[in-house]
Amino acid sequence: MGLKVYNEKRNFNQTPEPEGQEKAHSGKLHFVVQRHLSSKLHYDFRLEMDGVLKSWAVPKGPSLDPADKRLAMRVEDHPLAYRTFAGDIPEGNYGAGHVDIWDEGTYYAAGTDNQEEGEALLLQELEEGHLKFVLEGRKLQGEFTLIKMKGRQDGAWLLFKKIDEAAVEGYNSEDHLEGITLLAPTKPANKTEIVGSKAKSRKPAGKSQPSAGAAEMPHKMSSDTNKTERKIEGQVVLLSSLDKFYWPDEGITKGDLIDYYQSIADVLMPYLQDRPQSLFRFPNGITKPGFIQKDVPHTPEWVRTIKLKAESTGVEVEYLVCDNAATLAYMNNLGCIQLNPWNSRTASLEKPDYLVIDLDPGQNTYDEVVEVALVTKEILDKAGARAFAKTSGATGMHIFVPLGALYGFDQARQFAHVVAQEVHKKLPKLTSLERSPKERRDKVYLDFLQNSIGQTIASAYTVRPMPGATVSTPLVWEEVKPGLSPSDFTIKNIPARLRQIGDVFHGVLGKGVDLVQCLKNLQ
Repeated sequence: MGLKVYNEKRNFNQTPEPEGQEKAHSGKLHFVVQRHLSSKLHYDFRLEMDGVLKSWAVPKGPSLDPADKRLAMRVEDHPLAYRTFAGDIPEGNYGAGHVDIWDEGTYYAAGTDNQEEGEALLLQELEEGHLKFVLEGRKLQGEFTLIKMKGRQDGAWLLFKKIDEAAVEGYNSEDHLEGITLLAPTKPANKTEIVGSKAKSRKPAGKSQPSAGAAEMPHKMSSDTNKTERKIEGQVVLLSSLDKFYWPDEGITKGDLIDYYQSIADVLMPYLQDRPQSLFRFPNGITKPGFIQKDVPHTPEWVRTIKLKAESTGVEVEYLVCDNAATLAYMNNLGCIQLNPWNSRTASLEKPDYLVIDLDPGQNTYDEVVEVALVTKEILDKAGARAFAKTSGATGMHIFVPLGALYGFDQARQFAHVVAQEVHKKLPKLTSLERSPKERRDKVYLDFLQNSIGQTIASAYTVRPMPGATVSTPLVWEEVKPGLSPSDFTIKNIPARLRQIGDVFHGVLGKGVDLVQCLKNLQ
């Protein structure tokens, strides 16, 4: 198609869009999805191919749900420079409105691993009207198909997801607007900005201690009736779909989740501050599949992030850091029901503040989990290590030992392993050190491997995406006895529990134990 049509439609003295020039590419092929808010909202889906961006307008946005067959209208080719374009196209120009980069990444042909053969195959499939490709984006992952519709209007295609491990049921692109400047639709007159510009700042946010009920003003509805502004510690946070049921059977909404976290923010924040977060997102509630997101390069300017190399891949990842109650609400608005902070802080990434032994049951009763927890405490008492317990919020229990960022992860894991071995010696028929669930169906797995950099476990006081809206709840050891049930602790009663007994877990962040002496005590 070339760039002639693209250039003819634009006056480059008036629009900030890049002028069309075909360029040969090198390396991996790239794709971009731009959210285009003009007179009508749509998404522009663009694939690098043959020196240009082959482009489709997708009215409802791309979806990770294989059941969604999205109409995609083929439009003129765009220059490769358009891949990084975001901004405002002035009134009176073609495509006038606001453009944001919704997703971007690399892609390749589904039919071959060879890069040169892959582009040739893609061009052939484009000509034949049946493209198959694999996306490696921040949001869009896995295999997709673009197929040209026959007997319909010229340029009509369908874009849909293949069933694979990246598929997500009930996916809606409008539920994934992190990093997007939200504006009112363009009208012939002027447009109304709801939230300010996206200038990026990476300065650490101040570590203020929020008080319970950190929201400072009532909900304020924006011009979009599905969105609400809330001022939290002086920061305006845009929230959406607060009446969406996250736990339909219990009648608990997204707004209820946000209110819960804000009501306990003063207690919760010390367990989150200065720690990279792995986002465990359920934007459609617990009845729909969730997904894990670590890389969050597009966030509001007031949200702190940190770039770190992933241990497993060596690829640089931009992690979110939750330093305040406003960021906590932002995370919840993304669908983060469960909070998963690192065991270490950015100030000492190689040295965890605590070690964890995760008691992960197979087909066991909770009384059996309790039995294992008490023996674990017995071993830790012998070692001279102060231990703290909390329900996992699911079926297990987490045992923490404070380290005070005095030791590396290898030392923490070594000690946890020794403790696990001692517990297993005392309870060989009830516990297992085997990682594979098939090898421990009726045993409690003593998981000491959580003690590695970048590993995360559900935070204290975090809600779990489980029936009943259970909460991972710190316990006093007197509560760890037969009859204990994780279902006793939910989003509905934890605030009252905290008012009654306070935070019984705070010692986890206190003075660390002497690991060297603890190991000697167990010899």
